Amino acid sequence: MTKKIKVITCATIASLSLSTVATIFTVYANSLPNAQAQSTIDVTRAAGEFRVEPNRQIFFYPANGGNPVRVYDGTQRALAIVSYNGAIYTAFENGGIYRSRDGQNLGGGGSTTRLYLGQKVVAMLACRGGLYTAFDGAGIYYSRDGQNPGGGGSTRKVYDGTQLVRKMLCDRGSGINGTDSVITTFNGGGVYKSPDGNNLGGGGNTERLN
Repeated sequence: MTKKIKVITCATIASLSLSTVATIFTVYANSLPNAQAQSTIDVTRAAGEFRVEPNRQIFFYPANGGNPVRVYDGTQRALAIVSYNGAIYTAFENGGIYRSRDGQNLGGGGSTTRLYLGQKVVAMLACRGGLYTAFDGAGIYYSRDGQNPGGGGSTRKVYDGTQLVRKMLCDRGSGINGTDSVITTFNGGGVYKSPDGNNLGGGGNTERLN
């Protein structure tokens, strides 16, 4: 079954370029433990969507009905695709995370760079002016510049517990001083709301919602 990944951008990949990203959505592959497919997420009008085909190739389908563009033809399964800060970030099952500035060559090549190789990703989210990445080793990291998603540089660890993430959401305008909150659902059933983007599993200003 084809998996659809909705992405909001200010321009479509039909022109083979990306401009500033308005916001981001993530879809997890069905093979991820404890993850929930979110292919129906559609909060606002999207410029197009990425579709992961059964053969694991990825195509971009412009919202204007233009011809689809194949942006990945490798053999690895994509676990998450997000758009952030004018680029497309794709996490694959071998633990690699790639950044594509033009929305092409999602698994490497062209102008695409590999940012990380290590643990598998279970969730990615753009919120509060940065990129949140949760790994199957249970850590969650926040990168303001979109670099070093697994730690290092200016990246901060915002959860160091032992539970895995099931889902992460950006709750617009509900954070401190009108900023955004991060809502995180863990595989143990806990749901936490962080109004400052820190302490995603509890503590500080974070509150448990269930």
